[in-house]
Amino acid sequence: MVLDFAAAVCYIGIVWIVGQWTAGKLFAGSHAKGACLLSFALGFSELTLVSTLLYFTCRMPVQGIRIVCLALGLAALIDLVRRHRIDKAALAVLLGVIGLWLVMLLPGLAGGDQYYVYRGNCTDQQTYVEETVALSMHPIGWYESRSREEIEEVSDVLWRGYRWAVKDRPSAGLMIAMMRANPSGEVYWVVYLYRMFVLAMTMSSLLYLFITVLEHTAEAGFFQRALWGIAAALYCVGFWGQIQYDIDAVSQISSIAVLVALTAVFIQYAQELTEGREMAKEQESPWDRKRYLAMVLLASGGLALYLESALVHGALYFVTGIALLIYGKAKLTRRQTVHLAGIPVLSLGILVLVNYRIVHFLSGQIHTSVSDVRQSWANYFNAWWLGRYGIDEGRITGPVSGVANRVMSLFGMYNMTPNYERYYGMTALALTGLSVLFALLIIFCMCRFFVKKTEKPVWALWILSLTGFVAVLGMWAAGKAWSAGKLLYYISPYLYAFLCVPALRIKQCRDIAEKLAFLVAVVLAISNIGMVTWWCNDMKVNWAGLGYRGNYPSDMIAGLKMEADFDFDTGQLAEYDGVRIEDLSMVSDCQFYLQYLKVKLTCAEIPWVCENDMDYYQDPVDASRYRTLTGNVASLCAVRDEDGRFGIVIR
Repeated sequence: MVLDFAAAVCYIGIVWIVGQWTAGKLFAGSHAKGACLLSFALGFSELTLVSTLLYFTCRMPVQGIRIVCLALGLAALIDLVRRHRIDKAALAVLLGVIGLWLVMLLPGLAGGDQYYVYRGNCTDQQTYVEETVALSMHPIGWYESRSREEIEEVSDVLWRGYRWAVKDRPSAGLMIAMMRANPSGEVYWVVYLYRMFVLAMTMSSLLYLFITVLEHTAEAGFFQRALWGIAAALYCVGFWGQIQYDIDAVSQISSIAVLVALTAVFIQYAQELTEGREMAKEQESPWDRKRYLAMVLLASGGLALYLESALVHGALYFVTGIALLIYGKAKLTRRQTVHLAGIPVLSLGILVLVNYRIVHFLSGQIHTSVSDVRQSWANYFNAWWLGRYGIDEGRITGPVSGVANRVMSLFGMYNMTPNYERYYGMTALALTGLSVLFALLIIFCMCRFFVKKTEKPVWALWILSLTGFVAVLGMWAAGKAWSAGKLLYYISPYLYAFLCVPALRIKQCRDIAEKLAFLVAVVLAISNIGMVTWWCNDMKVNWAGLGYRGNYPSDMIAGLKMEADFDFDTGQLAEYDGVRIEDLSMVSDCQFYLQYLKVKLTCAEIPWVCENDMDYYQDPVDASRYRTLTGNVASLCAVRDEDGRFGIVIR
């Protein structure tokens, strides 16, 4: 566990160093202000693309890729030191992200496997875990040179992980595999370390977005920047960060920092293009060309990590760019149009270069993401739209509370919705009235710039947020509720940032509209702080690590964690040559418990056979029928303890 943590710290350091070097090259002069905040997003994009290229195209094992990335990090560090490019601001970004990461690790340190093995989407988490195991243990050529039976004879975990890697978007799993530098370590712990890191580094990208939007409208003193940093951190530890962690959206959270950074750079770039200035070739500055390369790099990284969100971002940029042209009464030259069109073309070209297989995934995903079959998932994943305690069902205020709760929840204030199970009569009626007033206030905040002029960067953020939210409502109205929920997560950083703006430029809140918007920002902050306290209190009383109650999607298989202890240590099997796993069907949803054991045994390279062997889709696994064990063989069985919970014992 300690070695895994040390490897993760080294991994984070390399990402930051490579990104800091790149930021220094692409952002210079008067435009270098705040560029160090992009170091994590840039470094992560670069290492993602390099690692994906080396593994899938150059067919290099992960161990070799680690050496390449370490060499890149050392070369970048030497150059940074030689040029004195590591200043206090850059170190502050590094320490800030690591500090937030350490805070976010506390639940996992307290709860162990019981907390982070399965959360709100057991199937997806198991998919990413198996993909990580497969990629970290063997190069792609090892799998391609063997039949399914030969791979499953070693472990069916490897077969499924390999199949996900070639059929899905594998870059996030590969980046976790890069962090798994200790072969005898705990893979679930490594996955947790990774997920908390990619959420923590979102803070620096969001802070850069705040600076981009607000630097010309607010006094950027120490207190002001500290406030911006706190607001950025609250996204990561508050509602939006926690729910995206709890639904096990690993690729999704891997891409947030990269795509938010891309959005900030796009707003800067688009603002200059739409200021009505002609940009002839001789007038274009070197910094503009380099910033263009930064956008291509970030877009390529975003596409590799999470194709769907990156494509949605491209559509949002298109609408926002047109709106900015109209707003600034500007026209693009033919050359500028070609340049802008070149960003998606170059980015997609780089994506195909590093992993051509993802094209097949894209075609399938476009079709299935809006299929009717997937929309039924919204009954679970989007249940939180009704608020923490649900609506005032069965009473006259029910329909009204349903609308108010949905508005508050969709804008990230899920846990501020009223508790109708606790209050009745006039109290419930008053709470419903307050909820409706606040919901109307949120709607007013989203619409106020239709009649009120504001600065161009803030206006661009508003257009982007509003466009995304209208698309969410459109999908929901069209019966594509699950797809609407996914899109809401994609635009959540911008909804959050837009609602935060009035509080982050408090001196500009002079008229009644801005003061009302400031009130919404304050409630949003209280809501996210409340989410953190809820998270802390839950850890004190919830030994099973189930997650929050109510409509929150973190309790996918309640019986599994209530009935089973996830604390098995493969170190207990050091003296054995193999393992026989006895029938676990007495445990609720036993296939996930079995899969947990099989992943651990695979990582420890301990062969096994299973009675009643099945995967987490409840399909039979034939490997246990033809796999043989020799030597000293242990038996693992599930036994109830005095509290009625099943734990694994060795016989």
